[in-house]
Amino acid sequence: MRTFALLSVALLGLLIAFLQLLATHYFLYWEFWWYDIMMHFLGGLFIGTGFLWFLYFEFSHLVKRIPIFAVTFLAVLGVGIAWEIFEYVTNSYNASNYTLDTSLDIAMDIAGMMVAYLLFKRL
Repeated sequence: MRTFALLSVALLGLLIAFLQLLATHYFLYWEFWWYDIMMHFLGGLFIGTGFLWFLYFEFSHLVKRIPIFAVTFLAVLGVGIAWEIFEYVTNSYNASNYTLDTSLDIAMDIAGMMVAYLLFKRL
């Protein structure tokens, strides 16, 4: 199970990297309004599964002592907020609907994390 989970996290990371390369080469973030939403969902899924893998397989002694959902939620939320700050600092955001876009991005990060959490709980 440990190897399968780690392989899944790695393949998801490669998929995200590939999709990002396509997006930057073909301007997919500007061509398709939903591309950013999909990438944030996948990012939340990736960070969530990676963090859960780390907790369950590297710190398994803590799993029964800490609120796994809350800790994973905070980890993904922290990465999502850091990413939004990065977008703001690098001026790579749409100024016309910044608040809505940022809110949707973070919501999709959390949605991806919830799917990761449900998968880990099920397995």
